[in-house]
Amino acid sequence: MAALLHPRKFAGDAAPLIIEGLFSFQVGGSERIGADVALECVRRGYRVLCFAFYDSDGPVRRELEAGGVECVDLSYLSRMRYIRRFTYQLALFRFLRRRNAHALHIHHATSLILGALPARFAGVPRVIMTEHSIIEFQTMPKYRRQSRRYCRFAHAISVVHSSMEPYFRSELHVPADQLHCIPNGVRLLRRDPIARARLRRELGITGEQFLWMYAGRLAAVKDLGTLLKAFSIASDAAPGRSKLAIVGDGPERGALEQSCRLLKLDALVSFLGTRTDVPQLMQAADGFAMSSLSEGLPMVLLEAMAARVPCVATSVGGIPQLFSGGAGLLAAPQDAPALAHAMRALTADPERRRHMSDAAFAKIAASNDLVRVVDQYLRLFELPPRWPHAVELGAHGADAG
Repeated sequence: MAALLHPRKFAGDAAPLIIEGLFSFQVGGSERIGADVALECVRRGYRVLCFAFYDSDGPVRRELEAGGVECVDLSYLSRMRYIRRFTYQLALFRFLRRRNAHALHIHHATSLILGALPARFAGVPRVIMTEHSIIEFQTMPKYRRQSRRYCRFAHAISVVHSSMEPYFRSELHVPADQLHCIPNGVRLLRRDPIARARLRRELGITGEQFLWMYAGRLAAVKDLGTLLKAFSIASDAAPGRSKLAIVGDGPERGALEQSCRLLKLDALVSFLGTRTDVPQLMQAADGFAMSSLSEGLPMVLLEAMAARVPCVATSVGGIPQLFSGGAGLLAAPQDAPALAHAMRALTADPERRRHMSDAAFAKIAASNDLVRVVDQYLRLFELPPRWPHAVELGAHGADAG
């Protein structure tokens, strides 16, 4: 592994610097992945810095800083509109050259368009882009052309699901040896009955009520109107037995709250707003439901499965493969009765829920354990799984304890 280390960068015992370029500091799928990679790399002894291409502050920044990750303001949107494309890339070039980073990890091609050339001119040895969805490429020809041009400036490109690889090879012309599939990673959670009981009390879940949960952006592509209709249909079979907690925020919130009133679901549906403790909050849920029109490999589904929460979702993106082997139930997009049928099937059958959650957890443990995922990213960064001097310090600390 020593052959991977860049001698100019790693003089003495100083750990190399990894920079995570997030899309924003808000709660979202790619932000969760970037933050988890950053925090895990800090745990392994690396120096890590984060910035967001399209944001200056938010709950993810506060979480990162609390975990020992340095965060800086490098938002493209904070600059003067008509000249910011030039001034931003110049500022990013100067910043990267001054910080002498070993790796820049960017999320989404839109960030690569802004960051690839400054990073290469600054001499960053490894520029890696992770893409989380291909829908923007498919629906925006100009963006697809720009992305095709800038992908060649990345040392490596990773996608979160193997179904995306053919598109990158055929439409974005990414060479096979430059393209990698690294699944989204999550931390595996142990069951905690005390925490579950506390969370359910906080959420007002009483007795044997069944709690459905959704977490994510309240945006049109998530089609939460269909989820509300499905929940209404499923609830009619056993009035008052089930509740739905919607975690997240976004432009559709007002319309969704209005839909709840029209469907007479006010007493059964709670809008919890943005939360940074979604994996822990999952412990309160009995089932997780998602009604998206388009997805790649949804981070929140992995979190639910890692928390042993049985899931139902629409058959889009990588979800059918994720649910293979009995790990979840599928429904067609925009089909509220089909989604309601799947929800009723889980609500009525505890044994089926147990088998499904066990199968889902086993699948996540085998392929999406964050520890293994970060190992793969560090290989792309051309760094060892742990900074050697951090291992020695950790060992001495353990002996002293």
